[in-house]
Amino acid sequence: MNFKKLGVVVATGLTVVTLASCGKNDANSDIVTMKGDTIRVTDLYTQTKEYPTTGASTLLQNMTFNKIFEKEFGKKVSDKEVAKEFDTQKASLGTNFASALQQAGYTESSYKDSIRSQLLLKAAVVDKIKFTDDAYKSAFETYHPEVSALILPEKSADDAKAKIADAQKSPDDFDKAAKEQKGDLKFDSASTSVPKEVMTAAFKLKDGEVSAEPISVMDPQTGASSFYVVKMVKNADKGTDWKKYKKELKAVITTSKQNDTQFVNSIITKYLKDYNVKVKPKEFSNTFAAFESTSDSSKAKK
Repeated sequence: MNFKKLGVVVATGLTVVTLASCGKNDANSDIVTMKGDTIRVTDLYTQTKEYPTTGASTLLQNMTFNKIFEKEFGKKVSDKEVAKEFDTQKASLGTNFASALQQAGYTESSYKDSIRSQLLLKAAVVDKIKFTDDAYKSAFETYHPEVSALILPEKSADDAKAKIADAQKSPDDFDKAAKEQKGDLKFDSASTSVPKEVMTAAFKLKDGEVSAEPISVMDPQTGASSFYVVKMVKNADKGTDWKKYKKELKAVITTSKQNDTQFVNSIITKYLKDYNVKVKPKEFSNTFAAFESTSDSSKAKK
C-alpha cells in the first residue's frame, strides 16, 4: 500500500523561516483567503507539526482543498467509509502496518485524516464524471469479469518452472499448496491486488489450465523481478451485454478518471476559482501555480 497525500513533496529547512517571515510573527495573519474561510499562520504551524516531512506549500494546498471539498462533499463521506478503508489497509499490511505508518510520517489519526481527504477528492471527481452509455461501452471493451485462480509467486524463473511441472504432475498437491499459501484469489480486470501481467496471462487460460511459462513481473521501484505461476480455476465469459456489469464498469471509469491528472487538476482549478482562493504572502505566491497552468492549457486547447 502506498500511503498517499495530495501532492506530497519533501519539506525543506526553510519552512519555519518562511512561516515567520510571511506572518511577520503574527500567528493570526492570513496566508490563504477563500469564500467563507481563511488559513492563518497558526493553522499552518499546526499542520507542520502533524506532518513534519511535508513542505509548507503542499500543506497549504491540502488544507485549502480539504476546506473546499468538506463544504461541497463532506456529507457524502462518512466516518464508516473512512474506518473501512483504514481497516482494509491495516489488514493488507498486517504486522508491518505500524512501521509503514511511521515511515510515511503518519499516526493512525493523521492517516485517517489523509484517507478522508482522498475520499473527498474522489467524491469531487465522481461528481464531474459523465457516466454515459458510450463511456460504459468503451470501458466494457477491455473489461474482463471476475475469475477465480490459484496464483503463486516465486523468486526465480527456475523455481516457477518447477512449480509448473508440479502442477502438471500432481494437480491436487499443487492446489493444496497454493491454498495454504493464500494463493486462491478472485479478481477482475479492474483489481489492483494482482499484477497486470499476471491478470493478462490468467484471462487467457481455460478452467484447470496452468500457465505454460513463468509470468515475469518487474517491481518498478526496485527493478527486481518476480515470477508467477497461475492455474485458472473458473474463468468467465463476459458476453455482449455491458449493462450486466454496470456497477463494475462505473468503478473502472472512476479509477481511470482519478488517475487522469489533467482531469483532476481541471476540477481543482474550477473550485479554486469558484471559491476565489487568494494567497497573500509573496513567499507562497506559487502555491497554486500548477493549477493556474492547467487552466491556461485548457484555454489554449479551446
